[in-house]
Amino acid sequence: NYTHVINYSLIKMPSLPSPETTMTLAGVGMCNYGAQMLLAPEFANDFYYKKGAVEASPKWQAWMGQALVGNGITMLMSRKVATKQQMQGAAVAWGTALPIMAMQKDDFKPEQLIVNAAFCGGMALLCAKVSDKM
Repeated sequence: NYTHVINYSLIKMPSLPSPETTMTLAGVGMCNYGAQMLLAPEFANDFYYKKGAVEASPKWQAWMGQALVGNGITMLMSRKVATKQQMQGAAVAWGTALPIMAMQKDDFKPEQLIVNAAFCGGMALLCAKVSDKM
């Protein structure tokens, strides 16, 4: 007479946030990066890059900041009515930062490369997963 005990472990994955919450996160994050470039270009340059690796360019960084803030505001303004395609666009916007970081990997401070790649990649993945559920 044998008795078998089988233990099962079930890990419940957290549910995905709503499209509105996801688009809010995407928009706030995009505005954060944009504000750094637009309002504090030299600080942002020194914060992300190794000393002397990349020369600050306040005029070009201001244009980049304007583009990021504009994109972020668009995400925030559409968050209550975000479509699947808008969410996919947000995923692309966040995900395309990764190859650019990879091309500049030697210029980044190592900790900044890791943290920002994880954040941008995470936002891209989140937006893509949420779009799949829309």
